[in-house]
Amino acid sequence: MHQTEIVNLEDLVPNNHMYRKFLSVWSFKGIERILKSVERENNYKGYGVMRLFKVLLLQFMEDLSDRELARFIQENNAARWFCGFSLSEDTPNYTVFSKIR
Repeated sequence: MHQTEIVNLEDLVPNNHMYRKFLSVWSFKGIERILKSVERENNYKGYGVMRLFKVLLLQFMEDLSDRELARFIQENNAARWFCGFSLSEDTPNYTVFSKIR
């Protein structure tokens, strides 16, 4: 028997989570302007350069390899939320990170 429940990703990330604290003190507006110029040449428009930048930021923050990062984003709700991925959305595989870097 399957049970269906409506879940909001926002509610799955605790209010005191480290990523929420980071976003409360850091603004991506300046970086967003810079990344707009790179986005035209981006082969991964489905993900967006800003989301991929946030993924690479998490890689640094969590000290993950590309393969570990791909799995982390796929399995971690807080990471999905931070980077702007929905619960059901496909996340990048590890080969995307070296190409976008």
